Amino acid sequence: MLSLFKDRTAFYILLAGLIVRIITSAIVPPGFDESYYGCYYFHPALGYFDHPPMVAFTAAIGLGVTDSFSSFSLRFGALILYILSLLLIYDIVLKISNDKAARISLILGSIIPYFLVGMGAFVIPDNAFGLFMLLFIWSMVKLKLTSNNKYFLLTGASLGLAFLSKYHAVILLGGLFILLIFYKDWRKYLKSPYLYLGLLLSFLIFSPNIYWNYQHNWVSYAYQFGKSTGVTNLNLTTFLQGIFVQAGYLLPWVMIILILALFKSRKDPRLNWIIPFAVLPIAAFTLVGATRQIMPHWPMPGYLAAILIAGVWIEKWSAGKRKFFLVSTGGVTLIALVIVNLHALTGFLPLEKKPDVTLDGQGWGEVYAEIKELQLINDENTFIFTHKWFLSGELEFASGGEY
Repeated sequence: MLSLFKDRTAFYILLAGLIVRIITSAIVPPGFDESYYGCYYFHPALGYFDHPPMVAFTAAIGLGVTDSFSSFSLRFGALILYILSLLLIYDIVLKISNDKAARISLILGSIIPYFLVGMGAFVIPDNAFGLFMLLFIWSMVKLKLTSNNKYFLLTGASLGLAFLSKYHAVILLGGLFILLIFYKDWRKYLKSPYLYLGLLLSFLIFSPNIYWNYQHNWVSYAYQFGKSTGVTNLNLTTFLQGIFVQAGYLLPWVMIILILALFKSRKDPRLNWIIPFAVLPIAAFTLVGATRQIMPHWPMPGYLAAILIAGVWIEKWSAGKRKFFLVSTGGVTLIALVIVNLHALTGFLPLEKKPDVTLDGQGWGEVYAEIKELQLINDENTFIFTHKWFLSGELEFASGGEY
């Protein structure tokens, strides 16, 4: 996993991306969901209404270390976790291909907008989920290369931690099932006791959250799985919206390249076993979008797995074609980030207030200061009502947990 530090070029790629993420994490105010997750730090638990507990740990890393409540301290944990994710991306591709392909996958993880700042700098459940998904795949790479069945224990531990990060970890379980049933060279592992010990370990790691949900009427599971289940009519508009928003998160041409890479690798035994972990979330959540509006980040774990495969495919391109694709993509992303950061600082873009996400975290410190000046903080008669719980999270985070 630390092999990246032996590759000077890869290290500079990692460092350049980190600098961009640090600047953005410090300038752009926390979104309403990020502040809400930051409030988990004040209320540690084994589960929450809408998520398992790992996102609380992500937020707590920086808040606990610095004992301050700024955009950067809130996002410090996300920055650290994504460094680990990039180390795994590099090492996975290095093990299944070569250093050039590993660098390309590293670059992809550093220039695709969603992964660079969405998963790489902002506090969301995917920070930890992406890390443990990659560790899950890394353990299976090691298993495949060494034939040491004991790596299933790491696979199981990673799966359990992924479930504690995001309930969408069920896609990893589904991908593993597909491998063991439909891939001939993986069926032999059905006889391995370490496979079942690993699955048991994943259950034991996840069981505290199951117990918490049992104590709270299964509220977290009902909320999350209720968003993507139920019978509704097919809707072409929401289906197309789901696809277009994914393209926006990834950049349209990057999305096409990632999907093409999956198709191109279907006969490559080094890569084709990773395909289920990519196709399953992309296909499942995109199809859900045919019946209701989906959150754009739901299919993104599939594209994270696709980055591993795309690096190997792109490495085979001509040097000119490869350079043009990577430089142009990085350039577009960098320009977009410069605009976002400048707008967060100055508000120079003529945007309406409602769609301007950089306003989410603005002004809450002033609101708290006013409430404090009016001596309402410790008044038992003070009650603040918001029509969305996220908004109350903005105020609580701005108060440093005092209110």
